[in-house]
Amino acid sequence: MPIRNDDHAFILECGGMSVTLDKESLAVKVNTGTAVWETAAGGANVMRGEERTALHAAKEKSFTPIASGYFEGVLIRLGQFACGNGASEAEDALFMSILLNTHNKELLFELHDGCGEAGQVDEVVWPGAFRFPSGPESDYTVIPAMQGYIVPASWEQPVLRYHNGMMFGRDAYMPWWGQLRGNNGYLAIIETPDDSRLSVEHIPQLHTLAEAVWVHSHGGIRYSRKLRMTFGEGMDYVAMAKGYRKHVVGLGNMQTLSSKREANPKLTRLMGAAVVHSGVHTHIVPESSYYDHEHPGNNDYVVHFEEKARQLAELKRRYGGKLYAHIDGWGLRGYDNLHPDILPPSPPGGGWKGLRKLQETCREEDILLALHDNYRDFYHDAASYHTSLTIKDSEGKQEYCDIWAGGAHSFLCTAYARGYMERNYDMLRQHGVEPDGAYIDVFAVVPGDECYDPAHPMTRSESLSYRKGCFQEIRSRGMIISSEEPADWAVPVLDLVHHAPYALAPGPGEGVAIGIPVPLFSLAYHDALIVPWPLEKGAWGIPLADCGYLHGMLNAGVPYLSIQPSEEELRIVGVMAQLHERVGGLEMTGHEFVRGNRRKQRTTFSDGTSVEVDFDEEYYLIKTTDGTVIER
Repeated sequence: MPIRNDDHAFILECGGMSVTLDKESLAVKVNTGTAVWETAAGGANVMRGEERTALHAAKEKSFTPIASGYFEGVLIRLGQFACGNGASEAEDALFMSILLNTHNKELLFELHDGCGEAGQVDEVVWPGAFRFPSGPESDYTVIPAMQGYIVPASWEQPVLRYHNGMMFGRDAYMPWWGQLRGNNGYLAIIETPDDSRLSVEHIPQLHTLAEAVWVHSHGGIRYSRKLRMTFGEGMDYVAMAKGYRKHVVGLGNMQTLSSKREANPKLTRLMGAAVVHSGVHTHIVPESSYYDHEHPGNNDYVVHFEEKARQLAELKRRYGGKLYAHIDGWGLRGYDNLHPDILPPSPPGGGWKGLRKLQETCREEDILLALHDNYRDFYHDAASYHTSLTIKDSEGKQEYCDIWAGGAHSFLCTAYARGYMERNYDMLRQHGVEPDGAYIDVFAVVPGDECYDPAHPMTRSESLSYRKGCFQEIRSRGMIISSEEPADWAVPVLDLVHHAPYALAPGPGEGVAIGIPVPLFSLAYHDALIVPWPLEKGAWGIPLADCGYLHGMLNAGVPYLSIQPSEEELRIVGVMAQLHERVGGLEMTGHEFVRGNRRKQRTTFSDGTSVEVDFDEEYYLIKTTDGTVIER
C-alpha cells in the first residue's frame, strides 16, 4: 500500500501491520494486528555533555517518503537544536529514518548523522523504549547480560539502567534484546553494535524499559546506526535467541566448532576435556589492591615449572581423561606483571629450562598446554613502557589503574598489540617453547577502546578489528585461542573462554541472580564455543544458592578441575566431560522450566539429548537418544 501522509502522522502499512510516526512527538506506534506497541513521547533524545534534549524539541522537522522494491519508509530531518562547540542552529541537524520491509515485515530504525562536522554529540536515543507496564509474570523482558536473564513484568526487585554498559561487555554479550506481552513479542537486534549500549530499567509496579543508545565515535555519529526489529506471536525467550542465531548465520558469522576443528585438529582433544587453571609465580607489589600488608610473605610465592609438571602428570594419572592446562604466572615477574614485556619466563620458576620441561611433560602425558597472556594492560615498569604508546582520552589523558598484582599500569593502544604478540611468540619458538594454546586476557570482555592520540587515533571498531587480528595471529600458529568471556564479536575467532556465567547482584560475579537466569548465550552459540564451568555452589558467576556443576550440566560445558582434586570432584568432572564429548559441538535447541518450576530446568540438543537439573535437590538427569541415562 502507498505511504499515508497527513499533517499529523506518517503511516506505513504491510500485510495487516501498520507503523505510525507522530510528526509532533516523534512517538512510534506499531500495530501488528494482534498487538500494539508504542514508544513514549520524549523517549527519543540527544545528549551533549551533561545536557539531554528530547528530539521532538527540534524547531525544524521535515519528513520525506522513501521507498524501494522491498521497503517503504520515511526520512526525518531535525534541525535547530542548541548545539555544542559553537555550531550555529543552521549547521545543527540529525537525520533518522524508519523503514518497513514489505517482504518480511521487519522494521528498521536508522540514525544517519549527528550534528554535522561542527557539532559534538555524545549519545542519541532513537527510537526510544517501547512502553512495557507492570503486569503478569508471563510478560517479561529478555536481556543478554552475560549468559542471560529474563525480568518478569511483576518482578519485585529493581533493575537499574546501565549508564556505562557498552555493548560487548558484561551488560550485553550479544547485541539484542526482546519483550513478550501475552503471546506477542518483539526481537530487537542492534546491527551496528560497536558504538552502542543497551539501557535497561525495571522499576517494580511501574515499567520495564529497554532501548538502544547510540554512542558517539570520536565526538559524532559518523556512520549510519541501525536497529532491526521483528514482531510476532509466540516469540518467547527461546524463539528470540534462535531469531538472533538466524541473523548471525545470515551474516556468515556462525563459525561452529565443527568448522574450527577442521582448521585446528587440536580442538578435537579439547572436546570433553577438563580445564585446569594453575599458576607458577605470583608477585604482588605494595601499591596493588591485592597486597597483603599483614603477611608480606604472602605477596611472592613460586611453584617451580618442574613441580607444576609433576602435579599435572599425577593429575593425569588419577583422572585419566583429557586435560587442558591453563598456566598463569609463567612470565618474568609472575601473574599480571610487566605486560607486554614478559620474557624471559619466571627465573624463580625455572626460566627457559623449566618452561621447556613443563611443555615436555605435557606432551608426554597428552595434556594440552596454554599460557595466560595480556596485550591491553601496559605496566609502567615494563621494559618498553612509554606514554606515547598508551590510549588517550579526548583530553589527551591516559587511564591509570593499580588494582592488579603488578600495580601501576595504563592501557596499550591496540594498534600496537599484534606487534608485541608476534615478538613474544617468535621468542618462545626460538627457545623451543610452542604451547598448544594462548589465553589473551580481557580482549573479549572489555568493550572496544577509543584512542584520541593524534599519533595513533583509534575508533572502537578499529580497536575490535585489531583485537581480532591478535586472535587470528595465535590461530595462524596452530594454537588454541581463548579469552576471558564470550563477547559476540569475538566468537567466530575464539575456541574457548574463561567463563560465560550469569549476571549477579551486586556482582558482576558474586551475589544473587538478576531476574531469572536463562541460557541465552548457549541457545545462540553453544556449538560455536567451548565454555568451562566451575563446580562449587555460589562460584564466580553462579547464583549463591546454586551448584556450579548443575549449570555446567544444563549448558553442557566442559568442567574446571582442581590440580589436586577430591575423589568426588573427579566423579562429577567425569560426568560433565562425558556429556560435553557427546553434545559439546551440537546446537542447544531448547530450554524450559519443568512444570513451570524455575528451580527445575531442562535443555535439549540437536541430537535429542536432554539434560534436566533440580537446583534445590541438587539432582541431574541426562538422557541420550541411544538410551543412555545418567542421573544423580
